Amino acid sequence: MMKWVDFEAIKHRVPMTAVLEHYRIQGLKRSGKAHLRGRCPLHGGEGWETFHIDTREQVFHCFSCRAGGSVLDLVIAIEGCGLRQAAEQISSWGDVPGSGAQPWPHTVKPTVTKKIEPIPQLGFHLRGIDARHRYLSTRGIQESTAIEFGIGFYSGPGLMQHRLVIPIEDEAGRLVGYCGRSLDGSDPRYKFPPRFPNTTGSQN
Repeated sequence: MMKWVDFEAIKHRVPMTAVLEHYRIQGLKRSGKAHLRGRCPLHGGEGWETFHIDTREQVFHCFSCRAGGSVLDLVIAIEGCGLRQAAEQISSWGDVPGSGAQPWPHTVKPTVTKKIEPIPQLGFHLRGIDARHRYLSTRGIQESTAIEFGIGFYSGPGLMQHRLVIPIEDEAGRLVGYCGRSLDGSDPRYKFPPRFPNTTGSQN
């Protein structure tokens, strides 16, 4: 008889950071109190801001390869396995809710890197960001997800004009800038404000 597994309990109670630590996924940077961002560990990347994790909602999304979902979906993508196999993998790491054991301990620290130097808070927010732009739907990004992360097409004036903008926050959750992705094939594909260190705006 197959062992019963509560998939919903695993999705909502096992922290994303446990998956990151288990697979030694490093280089993600904290962006606010509940967000981690960095290079996608699944496909290797277009830039260092494409892979997002919301540790409050327990979901991840890559805005390049379009992978996304729960902790189970992340393990499925990493292992190339099915849903039950992913649940069994997670269950083998320790006590998991839904498998007859005690709740997963929430003591795992996120694998993040420290900023070399602080970047000052941005003194304004871009207005008129379109979270319904057709590019988002073609990449499998729902409007609610775009609104949650503050992502959308910006047609106003300035450095990020006519680009898909992604807000960048510091450890305190303060807005420090925007990353802009080109949608018309123009270079650079990813554009960052000049004050950001070690950014060329042309990552592959």
